[in-house]
Amino acid sequence: MGEEWAWELSSRAADGLGALDAETQQRILDKLDDVVSDEFRDPPDFAKPLTGAKPWQSLRVGDYRAIVRFDRKNQQMQVGAVGHRSSIYDEFR
Repeated sequence: MGEEWAWELSSRAADGLGALDAETQQRILDKLDDVVSDEFRDPPDFAKPLTGAKPWQSLRVGDYRAIVRFDRKNQQMQVGAVGHRSSIYDEFR
């Protein structure tokens, strides 16, 4: 495998994450770590494309979603927003 991937939170994603309870925050952070450190899958394979919002993709964490995009050149997963699946998509457009 190539170089290690990393992830970074935008200020918007950090605000969304901060609004959640501690257990949910930890589940989301663990998922972000899992995605960038999986030795068998490429990080973009974990997310689904967002219709009409390229290059953003949706990463599922239970009832929550992280809206992410992948920078292959720099091996960086950028987290644009975090929130509940019922509202995150409306918020993101």
